[in-house]
Amino acid sequence: MMQSFEDNPSQQSTNQRIPALRKHLRAIGLDGFIVPREDEFQGEYVPEAHDRLRWLTGFGGSAGTAIIMLRKAALFVDGRYILQAPQQVDTKLLDIVPVMETAPSQWLGDMLKRNQTIGIDPRLHSQTAIEAYQRKVTQAGGKLFFTDSNLVDAIWPDRPALPETKVITQALKLTGQSSVDKRRRMADTIKQAQADQLLITQPENIAWLLNIRASDVPHTPFALSFGVLHKNASFDWYIAADRLSAKVKTHIGPGLRVKAPEILKADLRACRGKKVIIDAHATPGWFFEQLKGAEIIRMEDPCNLAKACKTKAEINAAIAAHEIDGAALCQFLHWFDTHASAGKLTEIDAAKQAEAFRKASGQLKDLSFDTISGGGPNGAIVHYRVTHASNRRLRPGELYLIDSGGQYAQGTTDVTRTLLVGGKAAPKDAVDAFTRVLRGHIGLAMARFPAGTNGMQLDTLARAPLWAHGQDFDHGTGHGVGSYLSVHEGPQRISKGGTVALQENMIVSNEPGFYAAGRFGIRIENLQYVTAAQGRKNQRPMHGFEPLTLAPIDRRLIDVAQLTGAERAWLNDYHARVVKTIAPRIPAAAGKWLKQACAPL
Repeated sequence: MMQSFEDNPSQQSTNQRIPALRKHLRAIGLDGFIVPREDEFQGEYVPEAHDRLRWLTGFGGSAGTAIIMLRKAALFVDGRYILQAPQQVDTKLLDIVPVMETAPSQWLGDMLKRNQTIGIDPRLHSQTAIEAYQRKVTQAGGKLFFTDSNLVDAIWPDRPALPETKVITQALKLTGQSSVDKRRRMADTIKQAQADQLLITQPENIAWLLNIRASDVPHTPFALSFGVLHKNASFDWYIAADRLSAKVKTHIGPGLRVKAPEILKADLRACRGKKVIIDAHATPGWFFEQLKGAEIIRMEDPCNLAKACKTKAEINAAIAAHEIDGAALCQFLHWFDTHASAGKLTEIDAAKQAEAFRKASGQLKDLSFDTISGGGPNGAIVHYRVTHASNRRLRPGELYLIDSGGQYAQGTTDVTRTLLVGGKAAPKDAVDAFTRVLRGHIGLAMARFPAGTNGMQLDTLARAPLWAHGQDFDHGTGHGVGSYLSVHEGPQRISKGGTVALQENMIVSNEPGFYAAGRFGIRIENLQYVTAAQGRKNQRPMHGFEPLTLAPIDRRLIDVAQLTGAERAWLNDYHARVVKTIAPRIPAAAGKWLKQACAPL
């Protein structure tokens, strides 16, 4: 499932759809309805049939919420989409509200009048989100009404069917641990919590637990399904039986019970008197309604942390995936440097070529996300998604930002490079900003930190050079990454709110940036994994980072005078590693270019 460059729904379409929803609300006696980006699986990527927010509003970002009231409506987005959202939605119909300034629940509470009723589909909102809405609605004297079906679906006449792709196995040599062993580990956690079972509603956790993959959603290889793990390590999997071959069942091992999704509701209601672990932040409120007779133990799904701490086999596979991906990316960078200065390339040309080099490896399963390919002012839109309507030519002397990645059986990649479109020199302020972003990237890459250090404590290392000049960026510095799974994976993250301690063999991104609205965007991203720090006698256990991504950083955009000796040494060592690893894997002309691009500073 590769990238499409189709435009979002036209404003003409959304101008018809929002009024149609309002008409439906009046007909059933509601004063508003909440439309999240998430579906019942609460994932970043959703199948087309579940992309209700995009269909209704035209907004194509991976996170957001709309609240449609009879006379007022708002779209809530985070810092990644502040520039993108107004370009995609009709701002006469929808106010764009930064979610970091006003939460949807707060806005709703402020807008709601006494005795008004707001509809919410409990299948699409986590229990914690529903509770936040409930508090604000109650304070305003209103009522939150759980709908039996989704109101957007009721006005969506040509809604696509849900995909049901075949389930495949993930080899033991790539996972390092069998499903039986994983289920036993997680069952021990269930028993330690004095519970009977664990409800798993995140498909990526089921994929990890059972060592399986599928293709139900774009760019993330899991099967949309729910499951219940019991304290004896047996597993009830609610998925259509015809999606599983005998080979898949044998691969998963004993203790598997495949059940029709239609009986999930009855099975949940039959849990009366049992103790059930539920992750309230990731589980829709609908499940809590069905489990009213059970004793609910709120805690994070233990699969999250176990999945994040990779096995040795997974780290070795990730290294192999990044060597495959690095060869493709370096060939793309050579191609770009050869052709861009003519001023004829477009953003779509570049994105297609990057994908073509990855496909040529013969090992690409999918992209890990839609390529962010932005030249000049489009690069300043953090999660810009080029379409045929927005596509522009890349002009000599401007910056071009490409954030891309691949899904391979060996692992998931995610890399960003900011490039000078050749033929002219870059503006001085862009070079200064690029150098500060690079210094922040290197500062984090070189970090040594004691066990127990969390992402919030490390985040300042990447921002400090920008802060010193009154600059910052409105996204996290780093996110976790899966093993041929989600490109954005928790619970760890390096950000202003990252509270989870980094542990050995966690994979995280390192991606500080800077964005000058209307002019250019800069981001430098490598994936790296947490290691035990070596080479010194440590007073206490220490960690460091080892880079996975292998691709040159554009030396033409670096003001070398701003770098310290240690920073220059890190970059020279990194570039030497790129050449040593990648040059033998690519054609001679690209290898010659790579050696020049990675020449010591």
